[in-house]
Amino acid sequence: MQVRSRRGFLGAAAAIVVASSVGSCTGRGPRGDHPLDVSADADLPAARESLAPDGTTIVIGNPSAPLSVRIYEDLSCPACADFELDGNGPYLKQAARNDALQLQFTLGSFLGPGSKYAANALRAAVDQGKFAEYHELLYRHQAKVRRSGGFTRDRLLTLAGKVPGLRGPEFDAAVLETKHREFVEASDEALDKSEVEGTPTMAINGALVRTDSRGLYDDRDRLYRRLRKASATA
Repeated sequence: MQVRSRRGFLGAAAAIVVASSVGSCTGRGPRGDHPLDVSADADLPAARESLAPDGTTIVIGNPSAPLSVRIYEDLSCPACADFELDGNGPYLKQAARNDALQLQFTLGSFLGPGSKYAANALRAAVDQGKFAEYHELLYRHQAKVRRSGGFTRDRLLTLAGKVPGLRGPEFDAAVLETKHREFVEASDEALDKSEVEGTPTMAINGALVRTDSRGLYDDRDRLYRRLRKASATA
C-alpha cells in the first residue's frame, strides 16, 4: 500500500497479501439471482466508459447506477497492481460490465512523471472506449516498466499497440503531447484532498474502506457481501 504524509505521498510500498479466496471468483455462474453474482471469467459485453461531470472521475458502467465503487490508485503503485490483477479489481470490472454497479477511478500521480504520463494516456483511452483493456494491460506490464525506469510516452504507445483499436492519430497525439495534463493534475489534486491515506483505497457509495478492512480488497466473498448490503440500501 502506498502511504502519504501531510506533505503528500511517500514512495514506500507494502504489497497487498492476496487471499486464496480470490480464486473462488470463478465458482459462480456468469449471471445469478443478482447482477453482483458474476464470475471473473464470464463472457460479458464491454461496459460503457465515460468521464464524470466533475472532470476527474473515470467511470466504467452505467454512471446512473445507484451502487458505486470508487478506486483511488496510482499506475506506478505495486500494491495497486496486486489489487487490479490478483485482488478484487477484476471482479469489480466484471460487476460493472454486468450492470451491477458503476466503477469509478480517481487516478493519482504522486509517484513521479511516469504516473502522470500513464494517467494522461488512460484518459485518452476513455475517448476510444478502451480504458478498461488498457488499464489492465498497463498493470500487467507495470513491474517490468518500473525496472526500466517507469512509464514514458513511447512505452505507453508501444503497450497501447497491444490493445486492438486503441492506437490512432488522435490517441497517439494525446499521449505524445500530454493533451490531458489538466485532467491529470485535477485528478491528483482530488486524491490529495480526499481522506485517502494510501493506494489502493476503495470507497463504496462514498464511504471509504479503511485500512483495517483490507480483506475487502482481496477476499471476493467478503466484498460481495458488503456490496449486496450496500446495494440493498442504495
